[in-house]
Amino acid sequence: MVMSMVFGADDNRVYLVPIVDVNWLVFAPFDPGRDFRIDPPDPDQALIDLVNLMPILRDLTDGKYVLTPHSGTYCRDAFYEGALASLYRDACAGGADVAIHLHEEIKGAGTRFGERDHMSAMMDHCGELLARAGINPVAYRGGHYAYAPFMNDLLERTGILVDYSCAPGMNYPDREAIWAQAPLTATMLPKNPTAPWAGQKTANVLEIPIGSDGLGSAYGNILHVEQSDLENLLRIWDVLVKRAEDSGAPQIVHCLFHTASVQDKAWLDRYQRFLAEVSARKGQFVTSVEARGLYERFAEAETAS
Repeated sequence: MVMSMVFGADDNRVYLVPIVDVNWLVFAPFDPGRDFRIDPPDPDQALIDLVNLMPILRDLTDGKYVLTPHSGTYCRDAFYEGALASLYRDACAGGADVAIHLHEEIKGAGTRFGERDHMSAMMDHCGELLARAGINPVAYRGGHYAYAPFMNDLLERTGILVDYSCAPGMNYPDREAIWAQAPLTATMLPKNPTAPWAGQKTANVLEIPIGSDGLGSAYGNILHVEQSDLENLLRIWDVLVKRAEDSGAPQIVHCLFHTASVQDKAWLDRYQRFLAEVSARKGQFVTSVEARGLYERFAEAETAS
């Protein structure tokens, strides 16, 4: 049966995984208003951005964050090799971890997220690139929140047991981004997340959704830093804290920021101020491995009681 995460009544904190997407500007394969614009990838700039961001994350989160390097149709390997991979090793040594992050969009013409053989090959390819760099990916995140049902099997096969693809309430079947029934905090995925969850057996993959106010998947409802403002981000955060307090059960969620946004002083300042407020407002930063351990510990305690 699908089991939402349940905790001891004495723990009503919000556990936050800061996700940092290693990417470039601009990437808009679904946006006709920008003529589906995709600028050339810029790994050299991403390196500069990450060098500048890592000390900030070390100071504000104690090094607990997850890097999700972009790999996709228009840039397969550039963010998985060379000096960037060396930085990922440094981040991991400081407490962070790395997730495979696939973007299988076709500019203005759909995606390949629903092609099992393709997705399997890309998962293996990215895993091999990271392995060559001495990095063990422990999580996955689908581009534009995509997650086809067969991804459970692919993740279990590769030993990746944490996923960050969920935006609660989102429903884009053409993108394989169907989260209409997803809960607002971490839970084990059902075998088919696109079908009704009730009554299904679970996969061995922990889903950690983006933090949400529960009112929808629009940018104004989720912890997507660049697509909001500080006041709204803190409003959503306070909703999460109240949810934890009212239910007596802690929440485990993620927030999203991008390396390319480091170049915008206003965005970087917003991100820093938000992270500082998390610690002051009943929040605790965790990595993928820590979040999985927390879920298992709390679930075991609930079963025992």
